[in-house]
Amino acid sequence: MPVGNGAELATLFCRGCSEAPNDTDNAPLLAVLKDSLGDQNVENDRLLCVWLLSYARPSVSQRVLSAVPFFYWRLNRGTRVTGSQRVRPLLDLTALQHPMMTKMGREILQRSMFDTSATPVRASSRAYRTNEADQERLHLEQAISYLHAAPSGDVLTKHQLELLSARLDLRKSLMGSFVSERGAARHGLATDMQAERIRERNWELLRQCADKTGLYFEPIQVAGTSGRYVILWTPVDSRRIAAMADERPIWKLLNLKPPSLRDLSGARTYVRGLDENGQLVPEGMEGERTIRLAPLGVYSLTYPKLPLLLVDFRSNRHIRWRAITQRSVNDVTAGVIGISHFANWYYYVAADAYDFIASRRGAAMNQSARLDSYAQFRSRLALDRTLEPTLRSDMVQRVKSLAMNPLETAPEHELLAAHAHFEGLLRAAEDGRLQGIVDKDRRAELAAYGQSRPRMLWDSFLHAASFGGYTHRAPAEPSTLAQLDVLRRAQFQLDFLDRLAEKGTAPEVSFEIDQIRRSVAELERLAPLTGLEKLQQHAAETLERLQSQSLDQGLQQELALARVQVSGEGTSAALTQVVPDTPTSRGFRQAGGTK
Repeated sequence: MPVGNGAELATLFCRGCSEAPNDTDNAPLLAVLKDSLGDQNVENDRLLCVWLLSYARPSVSQRVLSAVPFFYWRLNRGTRVTGSQRVRPLLDLTALQHPMMTKMGREILQRSMFDTSATPVRASSRAYRTNEADQERLHLEQAISYLHAAPSGDVLTKHQLELLSARLDLRKSLMGSFVSERGAARHGLATDMQAERIRERNWELLRQCADKTGLYFEPIQVAGTSGRYVILWTPVDSRRIAAMADERPIWKLLNLKPPSLRDLSGARTYVRGLDENGQLVPEGMEGERTIRLAPLGVYSLTYPKLPLLLVDFRSNRHIRWRAITQRSVNDVTAGVIGISHFANWYYYVAADAYDFIASRRGAAMNQSARLDSYAQFRSRLALDRTLEPTLRSDMVQRVKSLAMNPLETAPEHELLAAHAHFEGLLRAAEDGRLQGIVDKDRRAELAAYGQSRPRMLWDSFLHAASFGGYTHRAPAEPSTLAQLDVLRRAQFQLDFLDRLAEKGTAPEVSFEIDQIRRSVAELERLAPLTGLEKLQQHAAETLERLQSQSLDQGLQQELALARVQVSGEGTSAALTQVVPDTPTSRGFRQAGGTK
């Protein structure tokens, strides 16, 4: 929907996933504020804010309990959300350094004041900060999961969706806010490639373990995901169960105990079809024969080291107990005893060595990666309506038992809060609050162009130190939109050519030569209009690098002429130096040197 003068509010809905009683069709999940300058050209678009609509603000009782050491239970509901409440963005792309400055300030306060106080103060403050950090990471991973499932098209392009996902992922690290847009795009590409390798390796590993132990391997699609989750089944047959080999290393890797008749006596069973090779057929299809199976566990294939057990249909206590034990050790050492990374560095070296050895032996010791896998599965499971109802209900109940953070809210309550948050955003669009955000960002963006890196860092520091009170902005003028249109489009073409130059190969080999020529011509036209000497110098250097890498003589001439135009060297001597002496170039100079 349009927001004011040339801006748009893009909202991601899930069809048939709503938990609201009056709206059974769509559930609003995520909203993005995009400044498109009023046209359909993606070259001058700028993303401003991201809202996670399913975020439910913790209540006072939840905040109090989150500061209680060794309290590892979740309250189901947060505060009651109304459409009149102000919705805070999960990610503000206009002030990426602000969260980093806030985290540094809290860390300094924790180490300088709370850690030197009595044990109750130190333990309570550290427990609250740990729960708060886990809650923020859970919501970041939840938003990333939604963006990965979002369709790309006219509303948000594939590049914009990937950029948002990368920015949200970089938010998890302290210095991730300082990564440039090009660096964020590279980070997102590398993360996706690594995640694909992890899924392929875990898929093959889990399939081999299932074959060796006589289990049935079945991939499941949770809310449209494919290749991320697998369920293992065991046959309800006394002869098959007795014949299963007790290979302890494999069962330890699966984080399960071998099934017995006693374990499966009261378990819920399902009828599945088998093909001619004895493999499970997809649900809803008929096979050569049928078999009665009992579910053992659901695994996530996104955990870096090994397939991660998320649901144990016989008992979830050992999954929860391992997480509580690891968290309790950290709370005792850092909160109660007060062990420091600097004074007691030897303890943390030994702890890291133990975690490394335990992970090599099949234990999931990475708490952050476990939390990411849990956040992805809980959000997908809340949206899913395709799984068998009884099986899905059983999964939901068992996933609830894994919640340890008092600040966390149940997914069904988050979906109810999403509608109220969406109404609040619509009111903000109607009364001009979103337009005010867009206008301020345009003036700040215009003031930032041409500034040096130290000045930009200083302005970011002042913005964060004043908690958003100070922002360096240009004065409001009628020509702001036209200036930003030229600057953004010139920067877009320059970024594209920079990516080509970084490859180190001939540009016409790695990309279509017609697209390169159009980009060079557009940059040649727009760079002088910006009036920014720094941008023009950068463009000239990029064009010179591409000219030296290109093997096409015609493209070399166009790059050389564009460099002359961008740098402002319009003399015949300059043209003679950069354009080879060919019949084409001689004709060009005889014609006056104009294009």
